[in-house]
Amino acid sequence: MPTLSYRCTEDNGLCFELLVDGQPLGALVGSRDTAFPYWIVEDGLPRWPPLGSSDAPEVRIVCACSCGEYGCGHTQCRVSREGDDVVFNEFAFDVTSDGAQKEFRFGAANYNEVCREIAAKARQQRERDAAGRR
Repeated sequence: MPTLSYRCTEDNGLCFELLVDGQPLGALVGSRDTAFPYWIVEDGLPRWPPLGSSDAPEVRIVCACSCGEYGCGHTQCRVSREGDDVVFNEFAFDVTSDGAQKEFRFGAANYNEVCREIAAKARQQRERDAAGRR
């Protein structure tokens, strides 16, 4: 089973790039961009739409435009649970036609840990930002 991980970049203060067995998820689905900014993160992978209620809470943003604005361009997918697996599929928007058809499966524990770490780092960055404005 593939492993989900991430790396942080300093783009836009802090961005997260999801990795599948060390390869950028965005590149695997043909996205122009491969990361998303910390400010759209609440509890893990950003929801669509971010920072608000959603009619489809299983739809998550996995990449956003390098300017940091998801409205400028982004890649999203459906994230669902099947037993002990978490499935990423139905990729849309900034993806190739082949990328839109891809599916990735991860262990639920692996996915949950990545989400916890991303949420914690995003929260820490927002706290640093707030302290810097005082």
